[in-house]
Amino acid sequence: MNKSVAALAGVWLGLQVMAGYIAAPVLFKNLPKLQAGAIAGELFAVVSYSGLVIWALVYFAGKRLSAVQNIRSVNSRLIEVLWAGLAVNQFLVTPVIEALKTQTANWLLDLTGGSFGVWHGISSLIYMICAILAAVLVWRISALEWK
Repeated sequence: MNKSVAALAGVWLGLQVMAGYIAAPVLFKNLPKLQAGAIAGELFAVVSYSGLVIWALVYFAGKRLSAVQNIRSVNSRLIEVLWAGLAVNQFLVTPVIEALKTQTANWLLDLTGGSFGVWHGISSLIYMICAILAAVLVWRISALEWK
C-alpha cells in the first residue's frame, strides 16, 4: 500500500474525530444553537465530501494492489461499508435534518417520519461507526498491508 494513501486516510480520520468530537461540542458550548449548528453542518459536509474522495482513492489503490497480488481483501469490504455510511449520512440523513430544522418537505421524512432528535441520533451513530471503521482501516493499512 502506498504510504501517502495511508497517510491521507490518517489525516481524514483526524478530521473526522476533530470535527465530531472536538469542534462541534466547543461550538455548541460557546455559540447560540442555530449559529453553532450552521457552522457544524458546514464542517461535517467538508469532512463527508473529503471522506468520500479520500476513501475512494484508498479503495482503488487497494484494489490495484489486490489485483497485482491476486488476493481478496477485507479492507475493500470495510471501505465499501465506510463509504456507504458517509454517503447515506450526507445524502439521505443530513437533508432530513435540514428539512426538520427549516420545517420544509423531504421525501424520506415524509416516508418514515421521526423527530429531529431521532434523525440526529441516526446521524451521530453513522458518524461514530464511520470513525471506528476508519480507525480500523488506518491501523490496517498503515502497516502497509492490504489483506
